[in-house]
Amino acid sequence: MKTSILLFALVAFFQFPSTQGLAYQEIEVKKGGVIKGKAFLNGTVPLPRIYHEVLFPNMDLCAEVDTDDNMNRILNDFLVYQDGGLKDVVISIEHVDAGKVFKKEPVRILSESCKFSPTINIVRQGETIHINNVDPVMHNSQIYESKRGKIISNLPIPAEETSSSKIKFSGQQKIFQLICGMHEFMQAWGYRVQNPYYSVTSENGAYLINDLPPGDYVINAWHFLMKVRSQRIHVDENSVIDLDFYFDGNEVVRPAYETIVSGRIKEQAFESREKVLQTN
Repeated sequence: MKTSILLFALVAFFQFPSTQGLAYQEIEVKKGGVIKGKAFLNGTVPLPRIYHEVLFPNMDLCAEVDTDDNMNRILNDFLVYQDGGLKDVVISIEHVDAGKVFKKEPVRILSESCKFSPTINIVRQGETIHINNVDPVMHNSQIYESKRGKIISNLPIPAEETSSSKIKFSGQQKIFQLICGMHEFMQAWGYRVQNPYYSVTSENGAYLINDLPPGDYVINAWHFLMKVRSQRIHVDENSVIDLDFYFDGNEVVRPAYETIVSGRIKEQAFESREKVLQTN
């Protein structure tokens, strides 16, 4: 009886291998294809998010960057080039089982003047991220899985020290949001990739992905405040595919001060918002 059970288990193992054992395989890519293009924002550019800094601690320190004359921190989430090209869009290709070497730089986020940079970070499952706080104050931060969803890490960042945290997503989740609990305008985002076929759009919205083995794929374009755009593509040997992605700014609907409790905003803060809009 025991022999029969063991034999069945061995047969099942070889016929139905665990998907957990499957991983991206690095191979020599010959005659790979190239995908290039741009991400664009059509329609109205969404309003910036504005935080009145008098409502948060360490106002003098935090006022050193992205702050207007009325002590409002300005978050311009949509960085649009003169032709509509959209910066900081992550372009990624799904389900590439084998391809070029998968090697990326460690995620290193700088915390300076109450601001996290860069805003967009590419991360692998289980990777450790490092946050270097050069401010003379502590930042008490949380890392959320998806926008304000499950907290996957509480991350105190002592003054003038570096803190690290391993990022472990549940299931197929791909997005994390880093927020300081003391200064809510301190925000950064991470996007999970499972292969090296990705790119983050440059200042003019351009991207380039090369050495992609011939085959059929799904390619995604993600901006941290927009719905994902997806397209199916077929890649031939030595092919060059021009593919643009279009986002609609009119899809973003937000109050002028979406994070501030009603009734606590100074009148001059609204006046400052009008100045911001006039200069954009």
